[in-house]
Amino acid sequence: MRPEEPRFRAPSMQQPWTGWAILLTINVVVFLLQLLIDPNSLSERMGLFGKSIVGRWLALDSGQITVLLPMQLITYQFLHGSVMHLLMNGLGLFFIGRALEPAIGRREVVGLYLISGVIGAMFQLGFAALFPAQFAGPMVGASAGVFGFMGVLARLFPHREVYLLLFFVLPLRLKLHWIFWGSLAIALVSILVAIRTETGGQVAHAAHLGGLLFGAFYVAALVRRGGLMRFLPGIPKIRFVSDKPAKGSGATRRRNWRKPRVVDAAEVAGGDFMSREVDPILDKISKQGIHSLTERERQILDKARSKM
Repeated sequence: MRPEEPRFRAPSMQQPWTGWAILLTINVVVFLLQLLIDPNSLSERMGLFGKSIVGRWLALDSGQITVLLPMQLITYQFLHGSVMHLLMNGLGLFFIGRALEPAIGRREVVGLYLISGVIGAMFQLGFAALFPAQFAGPMVGASAGVFGFMGVLARLFPHREVYLLLFFVLPLRLKLHWIFWGSLAIALVSILVAIRTETGGQVAHAAHLGGLLFGAFYVAALVRRGGLMRFLPGIPKIRFVSDKPAKGSGATRRRNWRKPRVVDAAEVAGGDFMSREVDPILDKISKQGIHSLTERERQILDKARSKM
Protein backbone atom coordinates (compact mmCIF):
# COMPACT_ATOMS: atom_id res chain seq x y z
CA MET A 1 0.00 0.00 0.00
CA ARG A 2 1.11 3.55 -0.66
CA PRO A 3 -0.36 7.02 -0.13
CA GLU A 4 -2.83 8.27 -2.72
CA GLU A 5 -1.14 10.30 -5.42
CA PRO A 6 -2.02 14.00 -5.72
CA ARG A 7 -4.90 14.83 -8.03
CA PHE A 8 -3.12 17.76 -9.58
CA ARG A 9 0.05 18.34 -11.58
CA ALA A 10 2.40 21.27 -11.53
CA PRO A 11 1.88 23.83 -14.31
CA SER A 12 3.65 22.92 -17.54
CA MET A 13 6.00 25.89 -17.20
CA GLN A 14 7.24 24.41 -13.90
CA GLN A 15 7.98 21.00 -15.38
CA PRO A 16 11.69 20.38 -16.08
CA TRP A 17 12.66 20.83 -19.70
CA THR A 18 13.63 17.75 -21.63
CA GLY A 19 17.19 17.48 -22.88
CA TRP A 20 16.29 17.49 -26.56
CA ALA A 21 14.11 20.59 -26.05
CA ILE A 22 16.98 22.42 -24.33
CA LEU A 23 19.33 21.60 -27.22
CA LEU A 24 16.79 22.55 -29.88
CA THR A 25 16.02 25.84 -28.16
CA ILE A 26 19.70 26.76 -27.92
CA ASN A 27 20.19 26.00 -31.62
CA VAL A 28 17.21 28.16 -32.61
CA VAL A 29 18.18 31.06 -30.34
CA VAL A 30 21.78 31.00 -31.58
CA PHE A 31 20.58 31.03 -35.20
CA LEU A 32 18.36 34.04 -34.50
CA LEU A 33 21.37 35.80 -32.99
CA GLN A 34 23.32 34.96 -36.15
CA LEU A 35 20.61 36.59 -38.25
CA LEU A 36 20.57 39.71 -36.11
CA ILE A 37 24.24 40.16 -35.25
CA ASP A 38 26.24 38.25 -37.86
CA PRO A 39 24.25 37.78 -41.11
CA ASN A 40 27.49 37.32 -43.06
CA SER A 41 27.86 33.90 -41.43
CA LEU A 42 25.03 32.41 -43.51
CA SER A 43 26.00 30.04 -46.31
CA GLU A 44 24.31 32.22 -48.93
CA ARG A 45 27.15 34.65 -48.32
CA MET A 46 30.05 32.23 -48.18
CA GLY A 47 32.36 34.82 -49.70
CA LEU A 48 31.93 36.91 -46.56
CA PHE A 49 31.96 33.97 -44.15
CA GLY A 50 35.68 34.28 -43.38
CA LYS A 51 35.15 37.88 -42.27
CA SER A 52 32.18 37.11 -40.05
CA ILE A 53 32.31 36.63 -36.28
CA VAL A 54 31.27 33.01 -36.67
CA GLY A 55 33.86 32.31 -39.37
CA ARG A 56 36.73 33.87 -37.44
CA TRP A 57 36.00 32.78 -33.89
CA LEU A 58 33.23 30.23 -33.44
CA ALA A 59 33.20 27.85 -36.41
CA LEU A 60 35.53 24.86 -36.43
CA ASP A 61 37.99 25.33 -39.29
CA SER A 62 39.65 21.98 -39.90
CA GLY A 63 42.22 23.67 -42.13
CA GLN A 64 43.43 26.23 -39.57
CA ILE A 65 43.71 24.85 -36.04
CA THR A 66 44.25 27.58 -33.45
CA VAL A 67 44.29 27.93 -29.68
CA LEU A 68 40.52 28.45 -29.88
CA LEU A 69 40.01 24.80 -30.82
CA PRO A 70 38.71 23.66 -27.37
CA MET A 71 36.03 26.35 -27.47
CA GLN A 72 35.20 25.79 -31.13
CA LEU A 73 34.61 22.06 -30.53
CA ILE A 74 31.51 23.15 -28.58
CA THR A 75 30.43 26.38 -30.29
CA TYR A 76 30.34 24.94 -33.82
CA GLN A 77 27.63 22.48 -32.71
CA PHE A 78 25.08 25.26 -32.13
CA LEU A 79 25.70 27.28 -35.30
CA HIS A 80 24.11 26.80 -38.73
CA GLY A 81 24.66 28.11 -42.22
CA SER A 82 21.08 28.50 -43.42
CA VAL A 83 17.43 28.07 -42.52
CA MET A 84 17.32 24.70 -44.31
CA HIS A 85 20.44 23.56 -42.44
CA LEU A 86 18.80 24.40 -39.11
CA LEU A 87 15.48 22.86 -40.19
CA MET A 88 17.02 19.49 -41.05
CA ASN A 89 19.04 19.26 -37.85
CA GLY A 90 16.12 20.57 -35.80
CA LEU A 91 13.85 17.85 -37.14
CA GLY A 92 16.49 15.28 -36.18
CA LEU A 93 16.74 16.66 -32.65
CA PHE A 94 12.96 16.72 -32.33
CA PHE A 95 12.09 13.25 -33.62
CA ILE A 96 15.18 11.27 -32.63
CA GLY A 97 15.73 13.11 -29.35
CA ARG A 98 12.12 12.57 -28.27
CA ALA A 99 12.37 8.86 -29.00
CA LEU A 100 15.74 8.48 -27.29
CA GLU A 101 15.36 10.48 -24.09
CA PRO A 102 12.91 8.11 -22.31
CA ALA A 103 15.53 5.36 -22.68
CA ILE A 104 18.64 7.17 -21.42
CA GLY A 105 17.47 10.27 -19.54
CA ARG A 106 17.83 14.04 -19.88
CA ARG A 107 21.42 14.49 -18.73
CA GLU A 108 22.65 11.66 -20.91
CA VAL A 109 20.95 13.17 -23.97
CA VAL A 110 22.73 16.49 -23.46
CA GLY A 111 26.06 14.78 -22.77
CA LEU A 112 25.65 12.48 -25.76
CA TYR A 113 24.97 15.43 -28.05
CA LEU A 114 28.10 17.29 -26.95
CA ILE A 115 30.45 14.30 -26.98
CA SER A 116 29.14 13.09 -30.35
CA GLY A 117 29.80 16.56 -31.73
CA VAL A 118 33.35 16.53 -30.39
CA ILE A 119 34.05 13.05 -31.76
CA GLY A 120 32.57 14.03 -35.13
CA ALA A 121 34.82 17.09 -35.21
CA MET A 122 37.85 14.92 -34.44
CA PHE A 123 36.98 12.66 -37.38
CA GLN A 124 36.71 15.70 -39.65
CA LEU A 125 40.04 17.05 -38.39
CA GLY A 126 41.70 13.67 -38.94
CA PHE A 127 40.50 13.37 -42.53
CA ALA A 128 41.43 17.02 -43.15
CA ALA A 129 44.99 16.31 -42.01
CA LEU A 130 45.24 13.42 -44.50
CA PHE A 131 43.21 14.91 -47.36
CA PRO A 132 43.13 18.71 -46.90
CA ALA A 133 41.74 19.45 -50.37
CA GLN A 134 38.61 17.40 -49.66
CA PHE A 135 37.93 17.88 -45.95
CA ALA A 136 39.63 21.08 -44.76
CA GLY A 137 37.44 24.09 -44.19
CA PRO A 138 35.06 25.70 -41.70
CA MET A 139 32.33 23.51 -40.21
CA VAL A 140 29.13 24.37 -38.32
CA GLY A 141 26.00 22.44 -37.44
CA ALA A 142 24.37 19.98 -35.05
CA SER A 143 24.47 17.03 -37.43
CA ALA A 144 27.28 15.15 -35.64
CA GLY A 145 25.20 15.19 -32.44
CA VAL A 146 22.07 14.15 -34.35
CA PHE A 147 23.97 11.23 -35.90
CA GLY A 148 25.12 10.29 -32.41
CA PHE A 149 21.47 10.19 -31.34
CA MET A 150 20.66 7.99 -34.33
CA GLY A 151 23.53 5.63 -33.54
CA VAL A 152 22.33 5.12 -29.97
CA LEU A 153 18.64 4.79 -30.84
CA ALA A 154 19.29 2.34 -33.68
CA ARG A 155 21.57 0.12 -31.60
CA LEU A 156 19.23 0.18 -28.59
CA PHE A 157 16.11 -0.64 -30.60
CA PRO A 158 17.30 -2.16 -33.88
CA HIS A 159 13.95 -3.77 -34.72
CA ARG A 160 11.76 -0.73 -34.05
CA GLU A 161 10.05 0.42 -37.24
CA VAL A 162 9.78 4.07 -38.24
CA TYR A 163 8.09 5.84 -41.12
CA LEU A 164 10.09 8.13 -43.39
CA LEU A 165 9.18 10.41 -46.27
CA LEU A 166 11.78 9.68 -48.94
CA PHE A 167 12.50 12.93 -50.79
CA PHE A 168 9.66 14.37 -48.64
CA VAL A 169 7.15 12.58 -50.89
CA LEU A 170 7.46 8.78 -50.86
CA PRO A 171 6.39 7.11 -47.56
CA LEU A 172 8.77 4.40 -46.46
CA ARG A 173 8.75 2.09 -43.43
CA LEU A 174 12.14 0.87 -42.21
CA LYS A 175 13.62 -0.74 -39.14
CA LEU A 176 16.16 1.34 -37.25
CA HIS A 177 18.66 -1.44 -37.86
CA TRP A 178 18.63 -0.69 -41.59
CA ILE A 179 18.67 3.07 -41.09
CA PHE A 180 21.86 2.72 -39.04
CA TRP A 181 23.67 0.63 -41.64
CA GLY A 182 22.32 2.78 -44.47
CA SER A 183 23.58 5.97 -42.79
CA LEU A 184 26.94 4.31 -42.18
CA ALA A 185 27.18 3.23 -45.83
CA ILE A 186 26.25 6.69 -47.13
CA ALA A 187 28.89 8.37 -44.96
CA LEU A 188 31.61 5.90 -45.99
CA VAL A 189 30.75 6.03 -49.69
CA SER A 190 30.63 9.84 -49.64
CA ILE A 191 34.05 9.97 -48.00
CA LEU A 192 35.53 7.50 -50.51
CA VAL A 193 34.03 9.41 -53.44
CA ALA A 194 35.48 12.67 -52.15
CA ILE A 195 38.92 11.09 -51.79
CA ARG A 196 38.71 9.40 -55.19
CA THR A 197 37.55 12.45 -57.11
CA GLU A 198 39.71 14.85 -55.06
CA THR A 199 36.78 17.20 -54.63
CA GLY A 200 35.26 18.44 -51.43
CA GLY A 201 31.73 19.45 -50.57
CA GLN A 202 29.61 21.39 -48.13
CA VAL A 203 28.56 18.31 -46.14
CA ALA A 204 30.88 17.12 -43.35
CA HIS A 205 30.49 13.39 -43.97
CA ALA A 206 33.46 12.57 -41.74
CA ALA A 207 31.75 14.32 -38.82
CA HIS A 208 28.57 12.35 -39.51
CA LEU A 209 30.58 9.14 -39.49
CA GLY A 210 32.24 10.04 -36.20
CA GLY A 211 28.96 10.86 -34.48
CA LEU A 212 27.27 7.69 -35.74
CA LEU A 213 30.16 5.44 -34.66
CA PHE A 214 30.31 7.05 -31.23
CA GLY A 215 26.60 6.35 -30.82
CA ALA A 216 27.22 2.67 -31.54
CA PHE A 217 30.19 2.67 -29.14
CA TYR A 218 28.04 4.30 -26.45
CA VAL A 219 25.58 1.41 -26.57
CA ALA A 220 28.22 -1.31 -26.84
CA ALA A 221 30.59 -0.07 -24.12
CA LEU A 222 29.00 2.61 -21.91
CA VAL A 223 25.32 1.77 -21.42
CA ARG A 224 25.82 -1.05 -18.94
CA ARG A 225 28.52 0.91 -17.08
CA GLY A 226 26.40 3.93 -16.21
CA GLY A 227 26.64 6.10 -19.30
CA LEU A 228 28.60 9.32 -19.64
CA MET A 229 27.78 10.63 -16.16
CA ARG A 230 30.02 8.01 -14.57
CA PHE A 231 33.04 10.05 -15.68
CA LEU A 232 31.94 13.23 -13.91
CA PRO A 233 32.58 13.31 -10.14
CA GLY A 234 29.93 14.85 -7.93
CA ILE A 235 27.06 14.35 -10.41
CA PRO A 236 24.44 11.68 -9.68
CA LYS A 237 25.02 8.76 -12.00
CA ILE A 238 22.31 7.24 -14.13
CA ARG A 239 21.78 3.56 -13.41
CA PHE A 240 21.02 1.48 -16.46
CA VAL A 241 19.07 -1.68 -15.76
CA SER A 242 18.68 -4.46 -18.29
CA ASP A 243 15.20 -5.64 -19.22
CA LYS A 244 16.60 -9.18 -19.25
CA PRO A 245 14.21 -11.65 -17.61
CA ALA A 246 15.39 -13.96 -14.88
CA LYS A 247 15.06 -16.93 -17.20
CA GLY A 248 15.28 -17.09 -20.96
CA SER A 249 17.06 -18.48 -23.93
CA GLY A 250 20.68 -17.68 -24.62
CA ALA A 251 19.69 -15.80 -27.76
CA THR A 252 17.30 -13.63 -25.76
CA ARG A 253 19.95 -12.85 -23.18
CA ARG A 254 22.46 -11.90 -25.87
CA ARG A 255 20.05 -9.42 -27.43
CA ASN A 256 19.05 -7.67 -24.22
CA TRP A 257 22.16 -5.45 -24.02
CA ARG A 258 20.61 -3.46 -26.83
CA LYS A 259 17.53 -2.62 -24.77
CA PRO A 260 18.60 -1.28 -21.37
CA ARG A 261 16.11 0.60 -19.24
CA VAL A 262 17.15 3.69 -17.34
CA VAL A 263 16.31 4.55 -13.76
CA ASP A 264 17.29 8.11 -12.81
CA ALA A 265 16.32 8.79 -9.21
CA ALA A 266 17.27 12.45 -9.53
CA GLU A 267 14.81 13.06 -12.38
CA VAL A 268 11.93 10.65 -11.65
CA ALA A 269 9.17 11.90 -9.38
CA GLY A 270 8.06 9.80 -6.43
CA GLY A 271 4.81 8.75 -8.03
CA ASP A 272 6.53 7.82 -11.28
CA PHE A 273 9.12 5.83 -9.37
CA MET A 274 6.40 3.88 -7.62
CA SER A 275 4.46 3.17 -10.82
CA ARG A 276 7.54 2.28 -12.87
CA GLU A 277 9.54 0.30 -10.37
CA VAL A 278 7.41 -0.82 -7.43
CA ASP A 279 4.07 -1.72 -8.99
CA PRO A 280 5.52 -4.43 -11.28
CA ILE A 281 7.30 -5.95 -8.27
CA LEU A 282 4.09 -5.98 -6.25
CA ASP A 283 2.34 -7.70 -9.15
CA LYS A 284 5.12 -10.29 -9.22
CA ILE A 285 4.72 -10.93 -5.49
CA SER A 286 0.99 -11.48 -5.87
CA LYS A 287 1.51 -13.95 -8.69
CA GLN A 288 4.72 -15.78 -7.69
CA GLY A 289 5.27 -15.00 -4.02
CA ILE A 290 7.87 -12.90 -2.27
CA HIS A 291 10.44 -15.68 -2.53
CA SER A 292 10.62 -15.06 -6.32
CA LEU A 293 12.16 -11.59 -5.94
CA THR A 294 15.71 -10.94 -7.04
CA GLU A 295 18.22 -9.05 -4.91
CA ARG A 296 17.75 -5.90 -7.02
CA GLU A 297 13.96 -6.06 -6.63
CA ARG A 298 14.32 -6.36 -2.85
CA GLN A 299 16.56 -3.28 -2.88
CA ILE A 300 13.91 -1.34 -4.83
CA LEU A 301 11.29 -2.30 -2.25
CA ASP A 302 13.58 -1.12 0.54
CA LYS A 303 14.08 2.19 -1.28
CA ALA A 304 10.34 2.58 -1.81
CA ARG A 305 9.72 1.90 1.89
CA SER A 306 12.12 4.70 2.80
CA LYS A 307 10.18 7.13 0.56
CA MET A 308 6.84 6.39 2.25
